[in-house]
Amino acid sequence: MRRAINIAADLSQVHTVEDLTEVFESIASIRISKIRNRVVASKAFFAELWQTYSGLRIDPSQRMLKNRAHKGKNVFLVVTSEGSLSGAIDEEIVTTMLGDYSKAAPGSTDVVVLGAHGIAQLKQRTIPIAKAFPMPASDSNFSVTDIIEALAEYDHISVFYQTYESLRLQKVSRIELQAAVQNLGDDVAGDAEVVSSRDYIFEPSVDEIADYLESVMMGVALIQVIMESKLAQYAARFNAMNSAKHRAGELVSDYNLQYHRAKRAEGDERLKEIVKIVRYRQERAAL
Repeated sequence: MRRAINIAADLSQVHTVEDLTEVFESIASIRISKIRNRVVASKAFFAELWQTYSGLRIDPSQRMLKNRAHKGKNVFLVVTSEGSLSGAIDEEIVTTMLGDYSKAAPGSTDVVVLGAHGIAQLKQRTIPIAKAFPMPASDSNFSVTDIIEALAEYDHISVFYQTYESLRLQKVSRIELQAAVQNLGDDVAGDAEVVSSRDYIFEPSVDEIADYLESVMMGVALIQVIMESKLAQYAARFNAMNSAKHRAGELVSDYNLQYHRAKRAEGDERLKEIVKIVRYRQERAAL
């Protein structure tokens, strides 16, 4: 049986792990709350942009399809985590993307990756990466301008990412980014004020203003995708830390039981030694 002093040392280490997992669990919970608020603010900003855009009386379904046809190619944007604490979800995202990638005509689709974990996984599978970007470190203020500029060359943009279903459940999802912008616009209630060239002078042209608004709205839609992905990542970390904390708690109980058994065993051994010494002295005295 192990000595009580060694068990006590292990017990102290497990207590430290238990405390750390509780701290990381709390951090993940705080970040989940902040990201939710960020998504709400982002949707409000998008609503204002859409009101201005729709006021120009331009059909989004026609413009966004027409103005994407530049390269004659499509792109798959894979949104993954920057590290490996998101569990197996990043691998599921890559696997789902590769399933669709294998069905595409050769040379018709490029792959753009967001997040170091996805980059590493695609390199391991020898999948060519057209462009790669790090996952934004900040949860509040970050820009996706460089990503939008890279995606602007393609006709259709498919995004693969993890969605936040609940604190305990995250799923892999695929969306078409142009359609996501349209869907966000459909959710905006109210009629926009008509802004016509008969009443206003546009400098630059209406088309250029619409192009700019579309680019900004695409960026907002992509930010919401990234924020939801981050939300799912933090939820996965919360679950991982919660499981680790419970496991550490179980180990604490187990080590406590082992410690008390070892202490009793050591006490019994000392008592046996004392009894032996007393008997020995009694036998010597009897002689």
